[in-house]
Amino acid sequence: MCHHTVYVWATQQGFSTRKMRQSIILIIYVRDRRIKVKKPIYDWGNQHATIFDSYIHALDDTGIRYFILRNYEGLPEYNESKDIDLIIEPGKYKSAAQLLLNTFRCHGVEYYYVVKYERVRCWFGMNSTSDFAIHIDLIEGYVNKGFEIFEFDKLYGNTAAYKEYRVLNQPYDIAMLLLYKVIGAKELKQRYRDKISAGYKSCKNEIRDILVEVLGSDLAQKVCSKVEADEYEWIVDHSKVISRTSKKIAFKKHPISTVVNVMRFLNEKVYRIGICPKKYRKMIALEAPDGTGKTTFIDALTVMLAETFVCDIEKMHVYHFRPSVLPNLGAVGEKAGVMKQDTNFENPHRNKAANPLSSFVRMGYYWLDYLIGGAICIRKDVQFDKITIFDRYIYDFIIDPLRSRINLPRCMRTAFSKMVQQPRIVFVLDAPADVIYSRKKELTLDEIQRQLEEFDKLSNLGDNFYKINANQTPEKMVLDAKKIILDKFCLKIQK
Repeated sequence: MCHHTVYVWATQQGFSTRKMRQSIILIIYVRDRRIKVKKPIYDWGNQHATIFDSYIHALDDTGIRYFILRNYEGLPEYNESKDIDLIIEPGKYKSAAQLLLNTFRCHGVEYYYVVKYERVRCWFGMNSTSDFAIHIDLIEGYVNKGFEIFEFDKLYGNTAAYKEYRVLNQPYDIAMLLLYKVIGAKELKQRYRDKISAGYKSCKNEIRDILVEVLGSDLAQKVCSKVEADEYEWIVDHSKVISRTSKKIAFKKHPISTVVNVMRFLNEKVYRIGICPKKYRKMIALEAPDGTGKTTFIDALTVMLAETFVCDIEKMHVYHFRPSVLPNLGAVGEKAGVMKQDTNFENPHRNKAANPLSSFVRMGYYWLDYLIGGAICIRKDVQFDKITIFDRYIYDFIIDPLRSRINLPRCMRTAFSKMVQQPRIVFVLDAPADVIYSRKKELTLDEIQRQLEEFDKLSNLGDNFYKINANQTPEKMVLDAKKIILDKFCLKIQK
């Protein structure tokens, strides 16, 4: 289904402009989960403009030096990007952060969330009762993995006025755009290539001088020649060389401070990814009997979370049942030639339960997948601030052990489930048994009722279980979930 076809269909269904945009994202995503939708529609409205303008004036009033890094054209009324990058004076973050929090408070923002990458703090402000969300990055100079590529004073000395705001002059704006993306992201999108090419034509000598200072004469001349020839693939392919050279030069300028900054960077990375404290883990699990609309709910949830946390859909990492670092036991048995894998999933209770010993082995095997795989997957997601979503989790072994041919006492299955990574939120979808049965008749009405009673008991495992009424529209279900997510993952702004 092409974008135009989806658009026409959504129009015929009577969707509002914003909901229609959401539907386009959702349908494309649902039809093929391997298609990565890079960019939902981000609405920048009057409230965004007012917050941004108020914050900039607050920085000016307190004398905190700053400048807007790229994509400033159109501000404050319009913003073509999903966020705003503000380079602020090093050592002034605490004051700048407090000003931003006060600005959020004054303009009715309910929640905020901050994620830190070295000297970059990504601030998110959002509301539970509306779809408002804003993303502002506060960046203390340009430091990459401890290496100060550009000194703040140097950059600030090359700023210019744009309306009432400070921005980099054109030569530094183009040079920063090129190096920031190549060194930091190891990529260069087409719209950035076009901007670099256009800017380079008007001030090539100034840009070359800036690159010589950062990269040295030989490499700077090479990069400039590739920009002139529009050979950006060469630049991207040599991003490691560019990064390594810029860091060598930065180290020669400030060896002691560089060593200190590198140690701080490594310490932060070990703490964030290695130790991986709970506050960094945005992990959600969904449990429900078949027929409650799990798939529809998760699809709607991913779109809502992308909009709430102002990020790409691909930052919602959805797993089915388990991490799957270890292969399915049936596939292992088939490969070993001891059994044929059963791929008939129409009847989840088609096979008899295994004997206790075999059940213990099966349970132990999948428990290892949750234990090892969970640790690996969560850390990968935390590294890039992704939201981890499990469509069913280890609790399924408690609720419906026969689905996995497990024949063990409930207390033993519960013990296994407690010894793995626990989601911060577990949503349990709930609906009357007869409603569920009418939607999907894989299980008997009695079996559905039994599972619902078992799901009710899950709340005894901890305070992270939340029941969602599945006998309502997906939109209402997602709104109910949103308030819970914000309370768990974000900080509430006190009035």
